Amino acid sequence: MARKITYTQTSARGSKGSRADLLSRAGQLFDKGDLTGANTLYAQLLATDPDNTRALIGMAVTTTRRSGDTAAALALLDRAASNAPDDSHIPQTRAALLNEAGDFEGAVAAARQALAINPGCALAYVNLTDSTKITPGDPLFDLALNTLRTADLPPSDQLLIHFALGKAYQDCGDHDRAFRHIDTGNALKPDPDPFAQTQAVADRLKSLFTPAYCATLNGASKTTPCPIFIIGMPRSGTTLLDRMLAAHPQVSSAGERREMNQLGTAFFAKAQAALPNLPAETAIRRAMTGEALADLARAYITPVAKAAPTPRPLVIDKMPLNFWNVGLIAATFANAPILHLRRHPLDTGLSNYAANFRTGLTFSNRLAALGQYFRLYDDLMSHWEKVFPGRITPINYETLVSHPEREIRRILTACGLDWNDSCLHPDQTEGMITTASRWQARQKITTASVDKWRRYETHLAPLIDALGGMDWIEDYEARRRA
Repeated sequence: MARKITYTQTSARGSKGSRADLLSRAGQLFDKGDLTGANTLYAQLLATDPDNTRALIGMAVTTTRRSGDTAAALALLDRAASNAPDDSHIPQTRAALLNEAGDFEGAVAAARQALAINPGCALAYVNLTDSTKITPGDPLFDLALNTLRTADLPPSDQLLIHFALGKAYQDCGDHDRAFRHIDTGNALKPDPDPFAQTQAVADRLKSLFTPAYCATLNGASKTTPCPIFIIGMPRSGTTLLDRMLAAHPQVSSAGERREMNQLGTAFFAKAQAALPNLPAETAIRRAMTGEALADLARAYITPVAKAAPTPRPLVIDKMPLNFWNVGLIAATFANAPILHLRRHPLDTGLSNYAANFRTGLTFSNRLAALGQYFRLYDDLMSHWEKVFPGRITPINYETLVSHPEREIRRILTACGLDWNDSCLHPDQTEGMITTASRWQARQKITTASVDKWRRYETHLAPLIDALGGMDWIEDYEARRRA
C-alpha cells in the first residue's frame, strides 16, 4: 500500500483559476490511480507555465510511477529546485522517489536536506526512516521530538512523525517507546469503517459463490500474458514473493492493481441493475456467461499488461486484497495461478498497525479492528479453499524465508515455470517498489521478522482478544501449518 506524496503550492504565470483547476484535477486522477491522465494534465500546465513547481513535482512522480524513469523524474525535480531552492517538498519528493528506486543512500541525503530546510516537513521523516536503519544518537530524534513539541502541525503531519519515530526506536531496540509512538500515530487516524458493512460483503460473496455454483466454474478465458495473483492480508510477505517471482525471466510485475476490484464491482452492479426484480445472486449468476467473463478478462489484462515494465508471458498482480475477488478470478481466468500468502496473525497485525497505510485500510488503525478483519479474512479464504479445491496455492511466510529454495521451487511449479536461480535473490530485482515494504523487499531474504510480535506482546492485548485469544491463534497456526 503506497504512501501519499504531497506537493507544495507555488505562484505561477497564467490564470490562477485555470492553474488551480488543472492541479486539482491532476491530483484527483493521481489518487484514483490514473497516472497517465495526471501526467497529461501536468504536461499541459507545464507547456504554458514551465516553472510551476507543483506541476514539476507532480510530473516527476507520475513519470517514475508510469515508466520507472527515475533519471527523467530527478531532472524535473532539479528544474523545480532551481526555481524554489527553499521548498522542502522538492528534496522530500526526491527522497521518496529514490527510496522507491532503491537508492537508499541518496534518499537519506535528500530527506535530511528537506529537514534542514523545514523541520516540519513530516514526510521527510518517513522517507528518512524508511531508507535506513536508524542508530542511537541520530539527530533525527531531537529534531522530531522538538518539532512535535513546538510546531503547530496538523494531526496528519503529527502522525507521520510519530510513525517515523516508531520505526527509529524499533531500529534501536527500544520496543516500548517504539510502540508508544506507533500507538499515538494511529490514535490520530480515523476510526475504522463500520465492521458490519465489511462482514455483509463477505456474507454476500459466500451466498453468491456456493459450492454447487462454483463446481460449474472452470475459468472462462486464457489470456496472454497470464496473470499471477498474489493475495493475502497486507504485510503478509506479498511484496517479497512478488520480487522473487519478478526475478524470473518469464515474469514481470505490474505491482498492486485496482482493476480486478473495480471491474468486479461494476460487473455486479450492472448485473443487478439489469434484473432488479431478481435476487442479487440470481441476477449476477445469469450475467456471468462465458462471453461476459471473457470480456471482463480482456478489460482486466489490457491495462495490467501495459503497467508491467517488460512484456513477458506472465504478469503479477500483487494486490493483497484481491482475496475478496477470488470467486470472480477463478470464474474468469482458466490458467491464472492464485498464490495465497499466510503469516502468523500477530506478526501480520503488528506489521499492519505499524505501516501507516495511505487510504482504504482503516481496519489497520486500531488493534481490535485488525483482529476482527483478520478473522473475516481467514473465514473468507477458508470458503474459497472449500469451493475451489486445489485452485489456490497456500504459502506460509515463515517457510518462504526459512527455506526459500524449496518453497520457490514449489511456487514456480504451480505457475508452470522452470527453475531459475535469480528467484533466490529478490534484493537484486530491478524496478520501482511503492509499497510500505520497499526497504525490506530490497534486502536479502531473512527470518528477522519472524515472531517479531513477541517483542511487543505486552501491548497487543486488544489484537489478541479480537482474534479470539491465544487458543484461537494456536488453533489457526496448527491449521495453517498442517
